[in-house]
Amino acid sequence: MWTLIKNTVQAAWTILNFTRVALANIVLLILLGIGVGVWLWSPQMQVEPKSLLYMNLTGNVVEQSHLAGREAALTAAMGEPAGETLLSDVVLSLKWAADDPSIDGVYMRVDDLNRVGLAALREIGSAMMAFKQSGKSITVWSSSFTQQQYSIAAHATEVFLHPMGQVALKGLSSNRLYWGQTLKDVGVNVHVFKAGDYKTFPEVFVRTGPTEESRQADLFWMKDAWVQWTDSIQTARGLMPGAIDRLIEQLPERLQEAGGDAGALALSNNLVDALRTDDEVNDLLLERQGGRLGVDRLRKIDYVDYVMVKGSEQMPGGKGVAVVTLEGDIRDGKSGSEHVGARTAIRWIRQAKQDPNVGALLVRVDSPGGSAVASEMIRRELELVKKSGMPVVVSMGDYAASGGYWLSLAADRIYADPMTVTGSIGVFGMLPTFERTLDKFSVGTGGVSTTWLAGAESLTQEMDPRYARMMELTIERTYRDFIRLVADSRKLSEATVRPLAQGRVYTGRQAAQYGLVDALGGLDEAMAEARRLAKLDDKAPIYWFEDHDAGWFLKLMSRIPVISTWLPEPMREPIREAERLSYFLKIPGQSMAHCLCSVR
Repeated sequence: MWTLIKNTVQAAWTILNFTRVALANIVLLILLGIGVGVWLWSPQMQVEPKSLLYMNLTGNVVEQSHLAGREAALTAAMGEPAGETLLSDVVLSLKWAADDPSIDGVYMRVDDLNRVGLAALREIGSAMMAFKQSGKSITVWSSSFTQQQYSIAAHATEVFLHPMGQVALKGLSSNRLYWGQTLKDVGVNVHVFKAGDYKTFPEVFVRTGPTEESRQADLFWMKDAWVQWTDSIQTARGLMPGAIDRLIEQLPERLQEAGGDAGALALSNNLVDALRTDDEVNDLLLERQGGRLGVDRLRKIDYVDYVMVKGSEQMPGGKGVAVVTLEGDIRDGKSGSEHVGARTAIRWIRQAKQDPNVGALLVRVDSPGGSAVASEMIRRELELVKKSGMPVVVSMGDYAASGGYWLSLAADRIYADPMTVTGSIGVFGMLPTFERTLDKFSVGTGGVSTTWLAGAESLTQEMDPRYARMMELTIERTYRDFIRLVADSRKLSEATVRPLAQGRVYTGRQAAQYGLVDALGGLDEAMAEARRLAKLDDKAPIYWFEDHDAGWFLKLMSRIPVISTWLPEPMREPIREAERLSYFLKIPGQSMAHCLCSVR
């Protein structure tokens, strides 16, 4: 009996184990089949005559996609919605479509668009205005327009809004969460060391609200950004100067006059051209193409597909300009989904320098800064490229502040978008200690060390005054280095730079007035300058340097949503702050050059 039971169990286990391995192998083969199939799949897309360029802008507008090409196709094949819009895809598709006889116009949707930086808004708007000069039209429809969505839509030829929708114009604001009292309540003692009266990043960890210096610094650049924004919208829509400010000021009264109908209010104030449903707009465009309602389909091509088609046609080869994009917080090590690592950036820069087909380097910076050491490492690598005789041009995107500005100082020429957030020339260090937290839970600590410094960085002990003094000296020295770099690069005296520093933030337009950048313009203007400095043809090719360390599977896995992506944007900020604080703890005592200068 025992032998029978044992043999039965062994047989059952063998069958179960075989089944488990077989199922695992089947699933693996299916996944590999899908991956290889998508990887090898190369659709032969063509642009039908008299087509519309269909632009459904979704998610966040980014400088560099973290999942592109065939990886994006695999993502789409698995049913994952697009979570980002690549700025260069939008600008290039509009630029190429303007001269393409197969493209009659543009149909744009923006109702799924989330976050767009100020500089990106201006660059997309400029590309739309340039497209309209070809004589072709841009039609935009949305169920409702947020302020950022409308910032793009206003530059269209015609703007349609759902009859129950609204245009939510409100102004610019900077609203942060302050954790000072909360951290104190749980016993965390945050030690802050900073150089620059307006270097306000650490405030969120030690205060319950902003300082007066913080308010002044934010309001200084935000007022200029708002003036630029309203001027752009009013010009595009043919509104009188000050019309938007007056509308916002009188909004309750005007909405009451419209009987609470926000759509009618938008129409009466010339913010939109008509109130229509999406099917009505589709029928309108179909009629213009000569189609039959309910029978024919709208001839259109998605703008991402269009970029793939036209990009493959425009590969002249030969000597050109390398583009390296630095987007996100600046850190040591390798780049991640929302930060640029110095090691990765340096590898890109060296590859560009050593490539015989590269005649100039264009660095696209979209970063609020981060580690001062990592910023200096990238700056030094750019300096070596310049010393080799290869021109280096920096193009500033939404942000090029603090560490982002630091590394830009190596360039031969710096181009800032008029709406770029830049400056923030200041440094800080931060180190929390948890001795009081442990006391609250009656947890004791103790140990020995051979010198006082060996345990000085311990987060469980009260900070030694000698270590605090060392931190102060390090921050002061880093700040002096920052001032000197700015003075040498911008050919200004240190006496001139000091009042411009102090951690103050500027728009690109303000930075140009103070001599902190060379010229105003977007990626096109910076590209033209890079070609000019390298004595290249106006149509010299562009080579985009991207990270190819991770395979498509790892990139795909990195796109699996985490809990933070399910939350609305305002609720994600605490997660970002906690993640940044954890980075500070990773390397205690490091100098940081970071600007907490976002707006909504």
